[in-house]
Order: sequence, then structure tokens, then C-alpha cells
Amino acid sequence: MASTHAHAHTTLPRLPIFDAISRHDPRSPAVVQCLSGRTFNYGELLPDVCRVREEIYKVAGRSDIRGERIAFLIENGYDYVVTFLAILAARAIALPLSPPFPASELQYIISHSEALLLLHSLKFASKAQEVLSTPFPEPSPKSDPNFEPSLKAFELPKNLGLGQDVMCYEPVTISPEADAKGAGMMLYTSGTTARPKGVLLSESALTAQCRALIEAWNYSPEDRLLHVLPLHHIHGTVNAILTPLLAGSTIEFLFPFNADVVWRRFANPFLEGPQTNGATRSARMQGVNETNGMTLSAPNANRIGQIATELHGIIRSTSGADGYPVTTGVTLSAPGTNRMSELADELNGIVRPRASTQSNGTTHSTLGTNGATHANGAADSGVANGVTSGMNNASEEDKFANMPREKITFFTVVPTVYTRLLSTHKSLAPEIAEAGRTAISPSHMRVSISGSAALPTPVKRAWKDLSHGNVLLERYGMTEVGMALSCGLDYTDRVDGSVGWPLPGVEARLFDTDTNEVIPEDDASAGAGGPERSGEIQLRGANVFAEYWANPVATAKEFVPATDGKGPWFKTGDVAVRRPVPSAGQATSGAWARGPMYFILGRQSADIIKSGGEKVSALEVERELLSLPEVLEAAVVAVPSGKWGQKVGAVVILDKELAPQGGWKPMDMRRALRGRLAAYKIPQVLRVVDHIPRNAMGKINKKDLVRKVFVEDFSGDEM
Repeated sequence: MASTHAHAHTTLPRLPIFDAISRHDPRSPAVVQCLSGRTFNYGELLPDVCRVREEIYKVAGRSDIRGERIAFLIENGYDYVVTFLAILAARAIALPLSPPFPASELQYIISHSEALLLLHSLKFASKAQEVLSTPFPEPSPKSDPNFEPSLKAFELPKNLGLGQDVMCYEPVTISPEADAKGAGMMLYTSGTTARPKGVLLSESALTAQCRALIEAWNYSPEDRLLHVLPLHHIHGTVNAILTPLLAGSTIEFLFPFNADVVWRRFANPFLEGPQTNGATRSARMQGVNETNGMTLSAPNANRIGQIATELHGIIRSTSGADGYPVTTGVTLSAPGTNRMSELADELNGIVRPRASTQSNGTTHSTLGTNGATHANGAADSGVANGVTSGMNNASEEDKFANMPREKITFFTVVPTVYTRLLSTHKSLAPEIAEAGRTAISPSHMRVSISGSAALPTPVKRAWKDLSHGNVLLERYGMTEVGMALSCGLDYTDRVDGSVGWPLPGVEARLFDTDTNEVIPEDDASAGAGGPERSGEIQLRGANVFAEYWANPVATAKEFVPATDGKGPWFKTGDVAVRRPVPSAGQATSGAWARGPMYFILGRQSADIIKSGGEKVSALEVERELLSLPEVLEAAVVAVPSGKWGQKVGAVVILDKELAPQGGWKPMDMRRALRGRLAAYKIPQVLRVVDHIPRNAMGKINKKDLVRKVFVEDFSGDEM
């Protein structure tokens, strides 16, 4: 009976993600931490998933948690990946939380989802306790009047990794039965118009999304993706974790985003200097390997390096430093103190036997939990001091010493990241600036993708110029469907302002909400001299979400029944037109990339401005504004108007050198846009600001912006 139980501990359900990982080269890197250089190979990923799944079962008090929501607060990196997959392995629903969210918002999410557990790392232990102590939201977000919150919180131990030299990995069995029922992910919408809704994505929907992207974007084991995105969004989880794992690519985490550090990482493979990855760390640990003539085996030396790294992590997470070690004036939590004690015991277990055998058996030492060394002999003292001095000296060393030197081939971010990188590049040291340009060129960076918000044409053009010709690939997606439309890998299939074609396995159509009819795909008026017909994008396919959690009314409202027996259509709320582009759509990028291309006009509620009987695309006007040298950022919004219904309003941030304060007036704007836009599309009101608020994905809440910026326009006949 015991052997059967042990076998169950190392058996995973036959989900496509686990099946794929089990087939990848076990020695190939799966996850890398950028600044520390710590590497976790595919061979250790599934055994760690099994272990964390057993921890989840233990704290849940049962081994059947199918379909339960498991919330987690884990920093970006290997531990996040393992936790996410462990929840899927338990056939439960992964509910990633955003650490920067206020405790009340997180309490709403875990209460609304009726989460069974709140898993967290040491770094977010205090945040988890803050959430637990926050009062249950009133009125209750649950429809069940008898629901009582009984959330359990549990701190997951850190996964240390086996090191890069390990050749043999713990075997994991994939169950012969394919049974994924209950497994999935739930993400919460931004809640700009109402309370956030829980979007339930089944495992099959996630897999469909990943497979579509692998076919369209050609992820492969040769890819190395630099991950700088938050992980409570579809972009960061599906595009940049699940899909590369399914394909066997390497994910390198660098978070939070810092433009200077990203440029340094891009440039690193192309800079002259030490080529040995981790050379500085090896030198730091030399005091451990060779102190007083004592020699350690490679596995033991590597393990001591891992212990030092984790000790750094405990101190760093407690001190709150942004990724850089602080080793003085730190007060450790009880779990942190306990973990340091465990590491000290393990360290002594490694060094004491060797030190005593090489010093005539006369030495004994103990590394205390405060990181100090107490020794009765020179050998142990030297070893332990080698560790502690290595830790203390780490803060004085070049923070990029352990940064990997493999080139980045895959980069997917939001437009504001490209904007920041472009502006920062000008101030880089010449050698880093030039190496960075080489790194992002087409011969090295296979694909650079922009999404989650509209990409300004000037940014796309500037990136192409800087990168020696790398054209940003635009795509369209949302929480409920993952990625749905995309331009192609072939440069001819990347057209300015377009998001391409439906991805493999995705059906798309345009629906005219004014006439309540589907716009035919071969509508002759589109691009044939007649007026373009815009419509709401509606989607269906295996990629579409299952439901809004515990909200059947909202779910039903967002779907349109179909009569062809292929299932209902999801209403995206985004408006687009289809246009034939002679140079594109010839299936050069794949059979799916054929025919007229989709061009997004904007959100039906916020980006389609109805002014005097005309429809104006806010995104189109924004693109033209951003092409003006005086304009750094722009948001075009609908301002209520008694005369016109709505007026086109522009909120802009100006380049202070080209447009000094008060030196660029509405008339200058109108004059600059004349000839670029029809008269009715040119903004009628202009506000110049110093800051335009955006969320983590670079999106603007335009309704809030209108309320804050155009206060005086909500009076008189404007209402």
C-alpha cells in the first residue's frame, strides 16, 4: 500500500503541459533568474511540481481539491512557475494575485472566488497576513447567503534548484488517463465599469491558446524569452510562461521592469569581458572551496553556493530591497529565522565532516542563524567565514556579475515598455548602447511583440530604426480569450495599425450593432471605394473562457447564440474594420495569415466617439497625434457635448524642449493635424498634462481620465 501512495506522489495527470515538459531535454534550462543567474532545468521542474502539490494537499487536509480555487502571492520566477503548475496538477484552479493590489481588493477577489487556500512565499508573508486580517467585503460578493469565508494561508518553502551540473533527475510518471476536468486558471478583470469579474479559463482553453501561439509564432527550445511582465494578466501567464514551457523554451525572469537593466541584459552577450557565466560568484565561493587547503566536491560546493543564495534571498525579502542584497540592520521574521537555522544546519553538515577530517579532528563550528560564525578551530572558522564574507561582499560587487550571456531571442511586452526603452537608450554608455542595438537586431532577436494596448506608429518606426530593421509584431487579445488575432512572422505581414488575422483555431467575425447583422467577409464596400463597415469583433473557438465566475447573468450577456451548431459567439466589445492589404495576407506566415486584415478602432464604450452623427476612432486620432514631434503621450477621449452628442477631446504630454509651457495651443494642434485627419476627427478640445495614469499593462481608464481632466466641460449644455 505504501508503494502505491509513493507512486501517486510522483504521478502527474496527463495534461498537455506536463506531457510536453516530460519530453523536453531534462538538461535544458526551463527558468532562469536574470540577476542571480540561478538556473532551473526541465528535469527538476516536474519533481518540484509534485512536491508542491503534496504540500497543497497537506494544508488543504485532503487530496481531492478538483475545481477548488487556490489563490497565490508568489514573486515572479521559478517558485511562481512551480506553484502555478502544482495547482493545475491538483486539477484545481490557479488564481494568481497581484502583490501591489491593496489588501481590500485582494480580499474581494479571494472572497468572491471562495478560494480554498492562499499560498504565499516568505517575501509576501506580511501581505498575506494583511489580506487575511482585512474585513470580509460588505455587501457580500457571493450570491450564496450562507457562505462563510474560511480561508487558510500557507507559506511555501523556496525551491532551491539542483544546480546546472546535475545529470540525473527524479523520475515522474504521467498518468495514462487524460483527465483535466477541474483544472484551469482564473483571472479578474480590471473592473473599470463595475466590480471585477472572475474569468474562468479551463485547462483546455489555456492549451488551445498556447498551441495557437506556437503555430503562429514558432516558439522552440532554441528560444530564450526575457520576462518583464506582471503575472496576474493573460499576457504574462499564457504568452510568456505556459506557451514557452509547452514548446521547451527558456524563460528568463527580470522583474520589476527596469529599462537600464533590460538594456544591459540585451547587451550582455555582445559586450567584451569575462565570458564565464557566474565567474564572479565562483570567485566569491572560492573561500568555501579551498579555505585552509580543504577541497569540496563539486556537488557540495554547488550546494553551498545555493545556500548562500537563499540566505541572500531571505535577507533581501525581509529588508524590502529591490533585488539587491542588504545584510545589515535586518530584523528577520520567525519563518525566516527558522529557515536560516535549517540552512545553517545543512551547511555545517557539509563542511564539518570535511573540515574535521582535514584538520586532525580537532575543529568544530556552528553557523548561527544570525549569520555569525562561532568556531573552535581554524578550518571550520575559515569555511564558515568564507560563506559569510562572500555574502557580505556580494552587496559590493557588480550587480550584473551573474547575469547570463545567452542572447535573448523572444521579447513580448506592452507599448509603454518600448517607449521607455527607446527614451532610455539615448543615455546608455556607448558600448552598452551599441551592443543593445546588435542584440535587438533581426539576426539575434527572432521576434519582438507588442500588445495589451495600441502601438503608436512612431514607436514602431523608432524601434525598427534602432534595431537595424526589427519590425514589432502586433496582436490582439483579452483575458476572456487569450490571443485571438495576430500579424505574421514574415515582415510583409506586419502592417502598421493592424492586428492581422484570426490565429489558428480561432473564428472571428464583425457584427454591426446598429443594424444587428453580421458583416460579410467578402463585403465589397470594405476597401473597394465604398464606406468601410466597422463592427464589433466577435470570437469563438476552444480558446474562449468558460464563464464569469458565479455570474451567470454577465456570462449570458456577453455571448450571442449561433444557429450553425458550432457554439455561441463571444462579444469582445472592441470595434474593428477589415481591409485588404495587397502586400500582405498571402499566407506567407502560414495558412491562417490570409485575406483582409483586421484594424482595431477601439473599445465600443470608450474609443468610438460619436460626434455629430460621425464615428471617430480614438486610436486613429491618437496615432496621428503621436506622430507629431511635440507630443510624447496622448489619449483621445469622448467629452460629452449638448450640441454634438460627444466631442473629440485630446489629453497630451508635450516634449518640453519642442513645446515649452504655453507654447503649443489648440490651434497649433489643429493646424498640424490638418491634412492628416478629416475635419470632424480633429480634437475640438485639448488638455496638456504632466502625467497620464496607466495600469500595469499600459492601459488608460478613459472614463476616469475624462472625469478628472475635463471637469469644466461637464456643465451647461455639455451635459
